[in-house]
Amino acid sequence: MSTLQTLGRYPVGESSFTKIREKKQVYVDKTELLFRLTHDSDYYFLSRPRRFGKSLMLSTLKAYFEGRRELFEGLAMYSLEKEWKKHPVINLSMGGMAFSSIDALRAHLNKLIDENAFLLGVTNNDDLPENGFFKLIRDACRKYGEKVVILIDEYDKPMLDTRHSNDELHTDIKHLLRGFYGVIKESADYIRFVMITGVTKFSHVNIFSGLNNLKDISLLPEYNALCGISESEMAEYFSEDMKVFAQKNGMTPEEAALEFKRHYDGYRFASRGENIYNPFSTILAFSSMMFGNYWFTSGTSMHLVEELKRNNYDFSKMGNLRVPEDLLMQEPTVARGATALLYQSGYLTIKGYESGLYTLGFPNKEVQSGFYNDLLRLLVPVNSTEFSSQLLGYYASRCDVEGMMKMLQLGLSRFNSMEMQKPELEYHVKVILKALLMSAALDVEGEVQAPAGRIDMVLKNKEYIYLFEFKINSSAKKALAQIDEKDYPFRYYGDPRPIIKIGASYSTRYRRLTGWLTSQHN
Repeated sequence: MSTLQTLGRYPVGESSFTKIREKKQVYVDKTELLFRLTHDSDYYFLSRPRRFGKSLMLSTLKAYFEGRRELFEGLAMYSLEKEWKKHPVINLSMGGMAFSSIDALRAHLNKLIDENAFLLGVTNNDDLPENGFFKLIRDACRKYGEKVVILIDEYDKPMLDTRHSNDELHTDIKHLLRGFYGVIKESADYIRFVMITGVTKFSHVNIFSGLNNLKDISLLPEYNALCGISESEMAEYFSEDMKVFAQKNGMTPEEAALEFKRHYDGYRFASRGENIYNPFSTILAFSSMMFGNYWFTSGTSMHLVEELKRNNYDFSKMGNLRVPEDLLMQEPTVARGATALLYQSGYLTIKGYESGLYTLGFPNKEVQSGFYNDLLRLLVPVNSTEFSSQLLGYYASRCDVEGMMKMLQLGLSRFNSMEMQKPELEYHVKVILKALLMSAALDVEGEVQAPAGRIDMVLKNKEYIYLFEFKINSSAKKALAQIDEKDYPFRYYGDPRPIIKIGASYSTRYRRLTGWLTSQHN
């Protein structure tokens, strides 16, 4: 495959299954999973981060239930389905606009009902959205003699738009949506299948309380890969593309595949299963033939970081959290359930599962470095001509401790600690130091438990393990001595990598690192 042959192959920004198939663009075949899903139950809910393929999945279901068999030729569904029965499909999307008033939401719901009524050839003359929705379902079923399929995309968008800005409007919107979505239960006799998608979980939102048969598949292992690109699918569908990408960027295919994995892989949505690549970033990277933070820069992470800081979120714990399932299912607000918000929004993902607890961490380099760069811009106005995350990563890979520490010193130099008391100051210094290292996409943990205490920070790469101890207004000598006195290296004795010990001091007077000492553990 030449580079020219790849042009037009990728469905950049396209969520229409019909258009992708008609244009013969790349489509990762999820139809075997969809076939199983449509024959297992009738009412489903799925939570996935934004730009993760939810709309394309619903579009695929729409084509399937409309009986458009010709679009599925070559896909698993083509031979699995024998009947290809045609159903009337009602397709509702809450995306595409901002909901700044209850009237705007009501008008949008009426518009969706009118559009679906027109496409299905039925009439709607009711101004109340819930009444119009019920009549649309009933009349479509009666006209076509088949039960109706309902597909709802971004069900939670109106609530997400108002959850921080206007409590009264947020409550009114939830009340309106509760009545509107409640129509689904009232119309059960006319319904064949329902799929509702969104970013947030529904358990605590309390707008689907009447739908007791709505099956949440968000954390089920069998549907872990329903959206996104699994590792095996990456190899199956993009091996030739990877060769082109590698040639274009002066890399071997193996090097390119490893960098794709570091940048865009790492998501998981269940206790077990393959890791998942972010489909939005993966497709854009192949389309442009270069790496970039495509998913991260398309969102609103700075607003999220600002909200977390305003509510005193403990950034030092990010990247290695252990939480029960019910915490992941919380209503995702910054004040109550910030971890749930970070998981459901795609900034954290499942890294492991043991004894009923999920371990959460950053999925990949794109998200980790992007999030901490935003945090740095908020906490420290670092001048990019001074601090370089790329150089910091380079120094770490070469065990150039002097270069690493000087770069961290530059990053800390803009931090104003004048009005802070010691506990607050220590916390902020450690958070910023961790953020500086994480912005370089390095593997960093803070407050790591050791037999006789906690290690301030541990940095690991392919070549080395770095143990950091920081002292405020004290000496680097004391910091380095503490690493030995409390035998921090003991935790890593079984690891073949050299252990580099670094003790550093921070001065509140000079607002910078004033000294550091290092030694290698023998």
